Amino acid sequence: MSYGPTSTSSAPASSSTTTSQSSPYCASGSYADAAKKRPSTLNRQAKPLNPPTQLPQGVHQHSTSPSDISGRQASACQPAKTSQPSRYCASGSYADAARKRPSTSSQETKSLTQPAQLPQGVHQHSNKSSNISGQQASAYQRSTPRTYHPEAKPPSPEAIKKEIDSAFAILKKQHFSDAEKAFRVILQEYQGKLSPFNKQETTIGLARSLKEQTYEKQLEACSLLEALRLDGRCNKFGASIIHNLDLNLSLCEVTLGWHAAAETRLLRLRQKRTDADEKTLCKPSDFYTADITNARLWLSTGKHAMAETLLQKIKEELIKKLQLRPYISAAKKWRKYLNDVNVSLVRLWQSMKKYQLAEDLMLDMTGKHPNDDENILCKPTEDENINLALVRLWQAMDKHKQAERLLLKMTDKHPEDSEDILCRPSGDHNIDLALTRLWIIMGKHKLAERLLLNIIGKSPDDSEEILFSLANQRDIYLTLVRLWQTTGKHKQSGKLLLDMSGKRPGATEEELCRPCGNHLVDLALARHWEVMDKPYLTERLLLNMSGKHPGASEEILCKPSWQQDIDLTLVRHWQVTGKYHLCEQLLLNIRGKDPDDTEAILCEPCGHDDIDLTQAILWQMMDKPERTERLLLNISSKQPGDNEDSLCRPSGNHDVDLTLARCWRIAGKFERAERLLKRCCELYHSNEFELALLIISAGQQGFMEVISRYQESANTLLANSIHYFNLACEQIIQDGPESGQDNLHKALEFVESALKKYPPSAGAFSQKAHCLRMLGKSKQLWKECFDSADALDASRTYKAKTHFWRNREAAALQKLSNLKE
Repeated sequence: MSYGPTSTSSAPASSSTTTSQSSPYCASGSYADAAKKRPSTLNRQAKPLNPPTQLPQGVHQHSTSPSDISGRQASACQPAKTSQPSRYCASGSYADAARKRPSTSSQETKSLTQPAQLPQGVHQHSNKSSNISGQQASAYQRSTPRTYHPEAKPPSPEAIKKEIDSAFAILKKQHFSDAEKAFRVILQEYQGKLSPFNKQETTIGLARSLKEQTYEKQLEACSLLEALRLDGRCNKFGASIIHNLDLNLSLCEVTLGWHAAAETRLLRLRQKRTDADEKTLCKPSDFYTADITNARLWLSTGKHAMAETLLQKIKEELIKKLQLRPYISAAKKWRKYLNDVNVSLVRLWQSMKKYQLAEDLMLDMTGKHPNDDENILCKPTEDENINLALVRLWQAMDKHKQAERLLLKMTDKHPEDSEDILCRPSGDHNIDLALTRLWIIMGKHKLAERLLLNIIGKSPDDSEEILFSLANQRDIYLTLVRLWQTTGKHKQSGKLLLDMSGKRPGATEEELCRPCGNHLVDLALARHWEVMDKPYLTERLLLNMSGKHPGASEEILCKPSWQQDIDLTLVRHWQVTGKYHLCEQLLLNIRGKDPDDTEAILCEPCGHDDIDLTQAILWQMMDKPERTERLLLNISSKQPGDNEDSLCRPSGNHDVDLTLARCWRIAGKFERAERLLKRCCELYHSNEFELALLIISAGQQGFMEVISRYQESANTLLANSIHYFNLACEQIIQDGPESGQDNLHKALEFVESALKKYPPSAGAFSQKAHCLRMLGKSKQLWKECFDSADALDASRTYKAKTHFWRNREAAALQKLSNLKE
């Protein structure tokens, strides 16, 4: 995911020579506390880099003595000569990893030690003396007549600038490998001839192209930018004054999952102290690009409230500028910034499931109204980012037909066109990929597969050797993996993931579970093995990604890696395999808590919504309802003693409110749960709340009266299926298996109708699997339905199975099992 504009033309970073000591690293959350304990990648005063960071091929490093190197490192990035160097604690040591890579310039270094080649006709006398340079000098003196070779004309600044611009044009087209080659050629051919600015600009361009490729190249990107940092100074906040250097370095850190390090760097760019209060941190700076990137980072790490506050304040300032000076030259830039901020707000509200707020803002941006004709609503604007943001929003709101129509119109296609036309790539990578992902959700798997294969120039009829020959298009292949998982082609998806990891199916367990370095591919492979009932492979790969071993002590196993997605994936895997004690200990360590802490401390939120919510769900699974409720109320800024009106007021966090309503339902607090659900339906306009409200009375007498108020939809059909399934379970428990068969068949009919009439959903596939299992169908049949549900919603595997009818279902299954025995 891109967290901010990567253009090299944003506001200049401010500089200062004020004598000051840089603030220590102090990002929010216990991730930062643990990060302090790791060796700093920028604390270069302790010892010089040994060996030095390898530079890309074609870029020569001037020979310097160890004392020169240490001197340069000691003076790098200091606000002033009298100030202390800034301390930085990255979420990982990419400098160490970079040192392990083989040098790309060893032959160039070797060539520098060999004597220069003499001109044609000049002979070098054989002499055993070691004074080679003396021989060469005398040979030149005796060479007569001397041929004149005119000096090559040095390249003009205009020619160099033209080549740099051409390389950035390739990068803009997202041809990252080609862009990398272009930037390397510039650095090699014009070595020593580039101006400081051109060298900085080219190095940053090279780093940006490396960032989008393999793990090793991402590490190299960080190393290049770190080395470039040594050539410049920092302001009093510890931010480099080299234009856009720290901004791009923070984006590299985000790509590698080092969020705490990226946050600290961005705060310094915004001239904020890392230990400042929330009000100060959420105040916009004079550097717009750093502000918007920081807001997007907070969004990705679950700091929704801070992200929303910062975005709203940036928006207010931009609107104020445009109102006061609408006609000056900068107004065009401000309007673009305003659009970017609005799109970021839409993404934030979408992630918080505040769909109505997000849609109202999107339509306002495009000059449309919710009551407009569909032709008007689906008419694209000139801004592709706005169009794609609206597509993503409609997709999340289950308005699939509108999203599809808008995407097709963006490429001059129509839903009624032939399959050949629909599956013809448009040439716009983002649009084509968005369309394939939408078709997967809509169940149009044949169209999605054909378009994906057309994009990479392949056909479904190709041999496996051709089909699995990889190109540098990671997102395309990961989407193809997801499609094959959805359609049950697990063998193909597994082989493709292994090929992307550089592994083979027959490899040893040690080789299979060795991380390939590509974060997304490794996590996808771990999830694949989980679906394929290979939990030992999943666990070992995740532990290897965390730098741990399965045989390590519990203390080591539960030590966070400080890469949030890896830690949470490991927690959720242990949930699936029933290792609740390990889950709880790892989560408590991440949250900075201790098992012996008081209830008040244990239930105090850590500030990361995703982590706190995972903890609440785990306690719910461990049958600790009091802790679950107390933590959820604390996240929502509520107290158990508040009045009913306050308790049932939505918090603004969709998942927290939904989990709290389910918690109350399980605890038998039906009226409170129903009241919260009704209010949330009005706020979020979310299908999940509508379905939760429908099924709250499933299996009870009042259900038919409730369901009759709604028009038929995927939710009503699914709710009917759950209702009859509950009745069947109750009958099996009371009267035996035969008495519940009719209701089980009704339940199956309703869910199959939902899957046939509406786009398939994870919930519908899961419900069908429950029905088939209770009817005694083969394990292969109902497991395929569970697999389809997991492919559509990977997170459902980790969600607590705490629906109130689960205990009833378990009792019915136990009775059927006893009967067979």
